Amino acid sequence: MSFGEESIVLIGGEGAVAHTLTAMLSSWPVGFYQADFSDSDGMMAAVNAASLILVAVDDEDAGPALSCCGILKEHDSGIAAPVAIITPEKADAALRLAALRAGADDVIGLEHNLNAAAARISALLRFFALQKEAGSWERTASRTHADPVPDDSVKVLVVAEDAALRQDILKSMLSLTTTIATGDLQEALYLSASQRFDLVLVHGGSELSDAMRICGQLRCVPGMRFVPLFALSEQGGLSLVSGEAARAADDCMDWPGETGELVLRSLLHLRRKRFLATLGVGIDIATEEMSSEEESNGLLAPDGFARALNALKREASEAGEPLYMGVLRVPETVADESAGAVAALIRYHLQGREAASHVEAGLFAILYPDRGKDDAEHAIHALHAMLDASWRQIADERARAGLLGSARGDDIPVFKSALMEVG
Repeated sequence: MSFGEESIVLIGGEGAVAHTLTAMLSSWPVGFYQADFSDSDGMMAAVNAASLILVAVDDEDAGPALSCCGILKEHDSGIAAPVAIITPEKADAALRLAALRAGADDVIGLEHNLNAAAARISALLRFFALQKEAGSWERTASRTHADPVPDDSVKVLVVAEDAALRQDILKSMLSLTTTIATGDLQEALYLSASQRFDLVLVHGGSELSDAMRICGQLRCVPGMRFVPLFALSEQGGLSLVSGEAARAADDCMDWPGETGELVLRSLLHLRRKRFLATLGVGIDIATEEMSSEEESNGLLAPDGFARALNALKREASEAGEPLYMGVLRVPETVADESAGAVAALIRYHLQGREAASHVEAGLFAILYPDRGKDDAEHAIHALHAMLDASWRQIADERARAGLLGSARGDDIPVFKSALMEVG
């Protein structure tokens, strides 16, 4: 495992937990390391470089895991990564309360499906990425305390096509916050672009895949990259989507369901969002710099991308490591507004410090500062494959909206991609 990339470290859980996580994370672009107590130096190097630390509850005794979590979250531990307790089964209320008191950032249960676990692990990786981008290590080390939630300033968006479900979710959230609800996706995209939200709840009806698709579209909206997205579906819908697809959201659960469970998990995401807001100047500066360099498609403007490229080349040169850039050629048959859809999909797949730009007509470039050659090749090839596989669906949706002609047969564009070393 390369410690320069995103990585997840598992402490404990030598049995079912380790096997389940190994299978789930095998297709993710992250390193996975199981702590080996016989190699203390290697274990500490992995823990110190981790993007996320998972502490497993072994057997029925949660005491050792809670103690380990408390040590990692101590003021002088030097650990910046989020720490979560992970269990083979659904975590009960007593364990979750004890874990939060020990300082855990989340409590994740590997229940009958892995969708919720995949979403919540992804949320913690995004949480860490934002801290890193904001340069917040010193503030994190001093344990900045956020104001409690809920309060009058918290704002939640509910997206549900079914009016009865929409009202049910609204009723459940009334005790928390000011909530806005809509059953129209286009209105949801407009609201998310024009207003600031602390949490978005999306109900996809009978299938979670519909909620994930909407979450993916919302994530592409500039300013929504780190807003918690909670995907809901009717009973049984969770099993109809893969753990990889669940990464589009920060959490997911069946609904109608337990109001207390929904409120508790919403509070957890709101607390995390509030903590990030208290990081203050670092995030404000990062947000202002990004907004001044972003185009309307959410990617960097060409001049901003050039500055990012030069800065990353200097960093790579000083570290004596290569810097890789992927390029994606869009066919001439793709109109400007369709290129915007391609840009949105690229933006959704960026991770950590990765940056992309529509550098010229028909050409996109993506920087991979924290990936080795194999990982960068996998990322650009996966993006290419996703565009090829998804374009018909995208084109059909835009055709129904009157924005694009029918995409059939030879009308489906052929994308081209390549990876090059630029530093």
